[in-house]
Amino acid sequence: MVTQRWSRDVVTRDIQRLAQDGQDLRHSEVTENHQKLVSAAVRYFGSWGAAVTAAGIDYSDIRRRSQDARSGKVTKWSLETISTGIKELIDSGECLAAATVRNNHPALFSAAVSPRYYGSWRAALTAQGLDYDSILTQNRSSSTAPRDARGMRTVVRRLRVLGKSVQPMPGSTAHNKYPKLYERAVAHFGSWEAAIEAAFGPKLD
Repeated sequence: MVTQRWSRDVVTRDIQRLAQDGQDLRHSEVTENHQKLVSAAVRYFGSWGAAVTAAGIDYSDIRRRSQDARSGKVTKWSLETISTGIKELIDSGECLAAATVRNNHPALFSAAVSPRYYGSWRAALTAQGLDYDSILTQNRSSSTAPRDARGMRTVVRRLRVLGKSVQPMPGSTAHNKYPKLYERAVAHFGSWEAAIEAAFGPKLD
């Protein structure tokens, strides 16, 4: 039996062949049928998405079409399906910062931060064995940092407008009473409690 010898060229060639054959290039689908190719792609390019892009294929278009297809059906969320969704983001090399996921994958984000499941994006990632503080550190060095900082200030100002009546409010109550504010707070601070601390904590100037 001949052992496949992988290289960057071999990986991109095989991806192009799959595309020409009309096969689904989503990470989850290719992993099921071509695990060795996916492993080699990650080894040489860092992520499956980067390998597909190197093969001359617009991976963002693949994700977009996948999202459009999923939007036509109702997702039955559970801890398992949320975990699967997060793992797909990890495997495809996408940014895991809460604000980014909230914008790009709103359904997954809303399900994850729901009190019914994880309650916060930080908790959802921690359950997958990820260090959210490290993710935030990486994200702060990106070009989106100024925008995220403005978003954090907006959340803090909104909480202060509502006053200290929201300070003792648990996340489950806030999620029901102020759903948009709750999601923004979780997106920018990782949890409702962290946003409350930023708005009313003793260390705040």
